[in-house]
Amino acid sequence: MEKKKVLLKNSRRPLMFQKKIKESELRYHTLLKQLPVGVYRSTLEGRIVETNPALTVMLGYTEVELKRLNIQRMYYRKSERLAFIKKMEKSPVDISEYQLRKKDGRAIWVRDYCRAVKGPDRKIAYYDGILVDITREKKAENKVKKVLDKLRNSNAERKAMIRKLEGFSVTDDLTGLYTRRGFFTITKEYLNMAVRKKIQMFLLFVDMDDLKVINDNFGHHVGDEALRQLALILMSTFRNSDIKGRMGGDEFAIFPIDSTSAGVEAATARLARNIAAFNESGLTPFKISVSIGVSCFDPDKPTTIEDMLILADKRMYEQKAGKQR
Repeated sequence: MEKKKVLLKNSRRPLMFQKKIKESELRYHTLLKQLPVGVYRSTLEGRIVETNPALTVMLGYTEVELKRLNIQRMYYRKSERLAFIKKMEKSPVDISEYQLRKKDGRAIWVRDYCRAVKGPDRKIAYYDGILVDITREKKAENKVKKVLDKLRNSNAERKAMIRKLEGFSVTDDLTGLYTRRGFFTITKEYLNMAVRKKIQMFLLFVDMDDLKVINDNFGHHVGDEALRQLALILMSTFRNSDIKGRMGGDEFAIFPIDSTSAGVEAATARLARNIAAFNESGLTPFKISVSIGVSCFDPDKPTTIEDMLILADKRMYEQKAGKQR
């Protein structure tokens, strides 16, 4: 009798194991659909075998069309595909920037966070990657470059002006968000408007948890990548009209435009979901965690953007301390 019970119990284990695998696969595909960036899996020959809705929107194809295409045909320059393959042969993880053609023929710039996955024979079996559309970023870079090139060809007085302009940069080189200076400059104008129109404004202060742990375990270049990924999540979570800045180090701030307390609460919940989806994807060796503090501008009792930041910073530390407890 006891032997029959053991045999019955053992016969159920494969079924339970298969059920867990199916549940894990379902959870993975659900997260894949929710991610705000393009995700793909492709063969060495360039055939896309897995994708998500964000990538189809980015490239203008349906999922079926993408899986029928060879990704090599989408490269704006064939040499960039060859360079990509050579880099992946040397390093299992790489970040590349190149141009792709959309279905309508337009070219877009993308940043590709890719890793080569090897099979049992230690040869590359397929590529897993995240594609981010950086076309606007590249256009802005080119505009600035053209202006600076013109100024550099001018006289000494204009060259001195270049040095001054470069010192007053309002865009953070690492994340593409506003610098502290740029953030304060823009938000001060909105606070002036808030006083005139008698409307509330909000400020969210976001601090990345345990950046030092990421730096110590994986190196500062991976820590920089964690900051870039958090900036991407912030950009996809909040509206284009919202002011987003990197205050320095691992600190970020968001100044939502025309928002309410309910809207801020909804955006904070959306941010938590997007971070959870990113962490569940397992596409990076690190996980992202943040602490958040919120402050409100009352037009009847005006204050400065600096004071709002100090108050939000204080509330953020209260949340961080609660986590540690």
